[in-house]
Amino acid sequence: LNLYGCNLIRDVSMLGNVKSLDLSFCTGIQDVSMLGRCEKLNLTGCQNVYDVSALGRVQWLDLTDCTGVEDVSALGGVQRLELVGCHRVRDLTPVLNVPKLSPP
Repeated sequence: LNLYGCNLIRDVSMLGNVKSLDLSFCTGIQDVSMLGRCEKLNLTGCQNVYDVSALGRVQWLDLTDCTGVEDVSALGGVQRLELVGCHRVRDLTPVLNVPKLSPP
């Protein structure tokens, strides 16, 4: 499901069962805790997302330019993780074994 740039979206709880979801540049989104069952999740440019702890089972996770994200300790099970532009992330130790990792 591609919702790229849809700034009117604030509540994504009803999208929890979607397998592939593109929410890039949906700047109104803050709470992504209900999206942990997605297989592919693109949150590029979602600068108001801070807590990604519920996304540890997502297979492909793009957090490019999610400037609010600091803690990625729960994301060790992700297969592909994009963190480019996530400058607040300080400790990459928990995700160093991610097969495809693009660090900040």
